[in-house]
Amino acid sequence: MAGLFLVGCGADAEPGGSSDPGDSASGTTSQTAQTSAAPFVLPETCSALLSIEAIDAGLGVRIPGNTQYLVGVAEPDIGRTGRVTCSYGIVPNADGTSAPPLLQASVFTYDTVESAQDRIATVVGQSRDAGDRTQEVPVGGSYAGVVIVSVTDATLVVAVDDRNYSITLAPGVVTDEALTQALAALAESAINAGQPEPSATATAIPTRTS
Repeated sequence: MAGLFLVGCGADAEPGGSSDPGDSASGTTSQTAQTSAAPFVLPETCSALLSIEAIDAGLGVRIPGNTQYLVGVAEPDIGRTGRVTCSYGIVPNADGTSAPPLLQASVFTYDTVESAQDRIATVVGQSRDAGDRTQEVPVGGSYAGVVIVSVTDATLVVAVDDRNYSITLAPGVVTDEALTQALAALAESAINAGQPEPSATATAIPTRTS
């Protein structure tokens, strides 16, 4: 998908690679102060990925059921270095089994920014080949997400630096009209370490009543 997944680049070197003779003769080196963000650490709890408060704000409704935290394994063949998945709204059945979760949130870390973006492109391409509907959607005003709607659920995927986020909603949790907005709000909260975002307003997202 051309133009959708952008790689941030630093400034290019000067043409020809030559340096100013005055700088080399001075015998001093000037360094530009650089600040770098702390390395991302996979969340150790579901609240640190997507808190209940963020879910309430993003969906406009409190979902029932239990929450499950799962740590995935690395997948070096695709550059994946880690994964955490949290399932929300797991409702036990009378026979001891459980229905699929109403909401699932995942964060995946990769060895490079390019690996993270390549994985998004692969997932979206495979979904389109399978006949799923896809729609580009902004997340938090800074990131380009894609909503994938299949016959079983709807998922938003978005790349953020060297990691990806995935938010999946079961059918019927919100109305079709509110689906994209709800997924984007939840993804924005996940990027913000699980906290509700000001743009996520519960009153703006209607839920199904039947």
